[in-house]
Amino acid sequence: MNDRPTVTLRPITFEDSEDLLAWRNDPLTRSNSRNGNAVTQQEHAAWLSRVLDDPNRQVWIATEGGENVGTTSALRHEDGSIEIFVTVAPEARGRRLGAVLVSAAVDEARVHWPDARLWAEIKPENTASRKAFEACGFEQVEERGALLGYELTR
Repeated sequence: MNDRPTVTLRPITFEDSEDLLAWRNDPLTRSNSRNGNAVTQQEHAAWLSRVLDDPNRQVWIATEGGENVGTTSALRHEDGSIEIFVTVAPEARGRRLGAVLVSAAVDEARVHWPDARLWAEIKPENTASRKAFEACGFEQVEERGALLGYELTR
């Protein structure tokens, strides 16, 4: 029997702004982000407007049983590759959702960009993210300064 959680993804909207900002400014999320600075309401609103208008970025809210449990996103770079991002909501941590969100992000990225190379950058100390991406077929392929480069290999 599969006891792995199931999530549903839906595109973000302006109505998700409060959750997205709270998750982004969570101390653990900030410590695992490239930019660990807190984000102001104005900065967040500007970011959200840009993201919603960007055809090269897809961002989804992950829900489980009607509860918002995180966010996933895919960003298409100039070389055509797709960078995957995942955030588990602080209140949903410990429920084994990381790999579920990575898998859902990969599935959605494949819908939008079927043949693109998929990759992620993860801080070495972010063990939970490293394990989640590895469980979904990503392998560490390089070190990029303070980040580890992972690529989907299967």
